[in-house]
Amino acid sequence: MSHPTPFMPGPGTPGLVSVIIPTYNRQEFVGVSIASALAQTYPNFEAIVVDDGSTDATRAEVSRFTDPRVRYYYKANGGLSSARNFGLDQSAGEFIAFLDSDDLWRPWKLAAQIELFRRHPDVGMSWSDMSTFRRLGEIIDERALRIGYAAYEQVKIEQVCARMGTLRDLCATAPIEYLDCPYYVGQIFNEMFLGNLVHPPTAIVRRDVLRTSGPFDTEVTGHGGDDYHFYYRVCEAGPVALLDAPAILYRLHKAQISVAHSLNEARADLRIVTHWLNRRPPAFEPPVIRARVASAHRWVGEAELDGGDPRRAVEHLWKSFVLDPARPRVLLLLVASLIPRSAMPFARVAKRWMLASKAQVLLRLAGLSSLLYLLLRFFLLEPEVAEVSMLGGLATFLSES
Repeated sequence: MSHPTPFMPGPGTPGLVSVIIPTYNRQEFVGVSIASALAQTYPNFEAIVVDDGSTDATRAEVSRFTDPRVRYYYKANGGLSSARNFGLDQSAGEFIAFLDSDDLWRPWKLAAQIELFRRHPDVGMSWSDMSTFRRLGEIIDERALRIGYAAYEQVKIEQVCARMGTLRDLCATAPIEYLDCPYYVGQIFNEMFLGNLVHPPTAIVRRDVLRTSGPFDTEVTGHGGDDYHFYYRVCEAGPVALLDAPAILYRLHKAQISVAHSLNEARADLRIVTHWLNRRPPAFEPPVIRARVASAHRWVGEAELDGGDPRRAVEHLWKSFVLDPARPRVLLLLVASLIPRSAMPFARVAKRWMLASKAQVLLRLAGLSSLLYLLLRFFLLEPEVAEVSMLGGLATFLSES
């Protein structure tokens, strides 16, 4: 991604953490988020609030804070990555952290992570676990990082990275129930190919690393998955560290970008996987790589189907099946994609029923899945011809539906 001026010039003020808080029409949340930053036991930080064109009372809410560490900037609306990059341009710290304007930090977060950096000068980024909530004082999931990020189903940090100590070593004043939580240091560049492992409001990155890895880059991602690509590049720079304790509170609500733009996220995931395969392929066996690319196509196919575009859905679901045929889920999605448009309300119901994870439903569909699998495998006897003819046939079917 091109940048008009040298990106983040200079080493930054030693020990200073630049906390970038992008916000857009979050007047009901942003004040509490800022307050959680000001409650940090580590005092050496600046809070850069970037208002990305809000039309509500966000400015008035931020103006209530008279602490000189809080600085407010207003800019025309350009999206989350644009706001974060704006904040990076205003930053002066040796360390960079992001705090979303609907989330909260626990008071010991900065103290623990900055001490981790002090003990491990080779670590370029640290991130942490998180808890989820909807209302203040009510925790939904105490440990939500591995719930929210599916890549942890394949990536076991304790196997990839070395255990180097506990939260007690970093911040003895943290709550007693977390003091024995471990932290790990190691390389996770290859593992990031399997999916994002880093939740942005938990992460702190050294300025020197960002000067090399660069800003948020929408040219590759296409306005979706920007976090994933950003931290993927950070992990390329060297060792990182996971503090396996919930250092933030992640608010769940309907207006979250990740929920509202699932199709953009799915398309971006495929772009990112393709980008890194071309730039620096991970050190995995071919079956692992094929399965990852297949899952990316499957996600796009399902999102296209949900968005009402069966043609695109079929294209991606078929590619997913060719790469990883041992997935009954893909066959079921293909069936849902082939239902004529006039029957789309039924298709949505059928899709929900067919894709339920209950063992009983899978048993009911075993016969259908087996039949479809055998038919598709028949076409795969000549893969190249089969793929063209099958896609052509499906396109004809859809155009007549």
